[in-house]
Amino acid sequence: MSRVLLGRVIARIVAAAFSAFLLAASWYAPAAAEETTSTVKLAVVGPTDGDWAAWGAEMRSGVQLAVDDINAQGGINGQKIEFHFVGDEGSQQTGRAIAAKLSKMGVKFVVGHYNSTSSIFAAPIYAKAGVLMISPSTTNPLFTDAGLWNTFRTSGRDDVQGTFAGEYVAKNFPGQKIAVLHDGTPYGKGLAEKTKASLNAAGIKETIFSTVRFKGKGLSTLVDKLKSQNIEVVYFGGLAEELGALIRKSSAAGLEMQFVTGDGAAVGGLAVAAGGGLEGTLMTFSLQDQARPNVQGIVERLRAKGVAPIAYALKSYAAVQVIAKGAEIAKSNDPRAISSALRSGKAVPTILGELSFDEKGDRREPDVAMYKWQRQPGGNWGFYSMD
Repeated sequence: MSRVLLGRVIARIVAAAFSAFLLAASWYAPAAAEETTSTVKLAVVGPTDGDWAAWGAEMRSGVQLAVDDINAQGGINGQKIEFHFVGDEGSQQTGRAIAAKLSKMGVKFVVGHYNSTSSIFAAPIYAKAGVLMISPSTTNPLFTDAGLWNTFRTSGRDDVQGTFAGEYVAKNFPGQKIAVLHDGTPYGKGLAEKTKASLNAAGIKETIFSTVRFKGKGLSTLVDKLKSQNIEVVYFGGLAEELGALIRKSSAAGLEMQFVTGDGAAVGGLAVAAGGGLEGTLMTFSLQDQARPNVQGIVERLRAKGVAPIAYALKSYAAVQVIAKGAEIAKSNDPRAISSALRSGKAVPTILGELSFDEKGDRREPDVAMYKWQRQPGGNWGFYSMD
């Protein structure tokens, strides 16, 4: 098993992310000072606060590097890219507000949003305004299942994660009692339902399938039930804070269970919330793009700028490549023409390899692997590939 550290320096990255964002003088900060009468406006929408700030920094840095490289080669069909970054809280309200603002600015391409909720509610506004969006991180199936002409992603989908997780649990924990839990959100419930379906398809019936109630005595009641049912494996669909609370409560009750979860837990705050019980927790997450031999030059350039490309920098770089190559295929910079070209299924060369998209805008190539959370001798937590 190769142990490629992905999360060891999360705290350091978050600090670097905040420093990077302080360089922005205003809410909309053009990255290039050069004014031109013939530009293509592209915006990146990502988080700037809390545990997710590091991912926003990755998105911004990856896109900026791609924009620099493409502009150095003459731009998109001869038009230079004008780059903007926007901070997003990840809510329905901010997603809509940002989409309306960027549309009025004349932005034609958006890399983002980071958060699925924000992306889903922003997409119809962009579609009406003629804006193509391609997210490196939105994994909720509804983003592309809505059938809009303008949605793409360089990441995978939650339902793929859930299917993968169910197959993994079925193969590696045969005969053990399993609980499939979720936090009730579209993200968490969707993951749990796909995991359950995958287990059932493998001939395994879960002992418990339930929504976790974190308020009042809900968590204590659940832990008592897990203990009385002799649960050995828990799959949890949800975010880091809730998973951490569940792990901590279970550990305090003396339970030793194998926890499995999705990429919503991939933040440093999980270690704080879960405590020592986090050790060995399994998590589905994107492939290790930074381990590809052909991206090492890009990785080194990002690191030189203070950004460690753990998850979304390279997917964001690739998103700009997809837009540029789509324009080349379409022989047009019109977002609708580019969308049609990309949905034709023709492979697009990127730093992630050749990517192709189906009629919904989902990448056809798989993007999921299993990781394990572990504490290092120095005390830092990280998640490592199981491959």
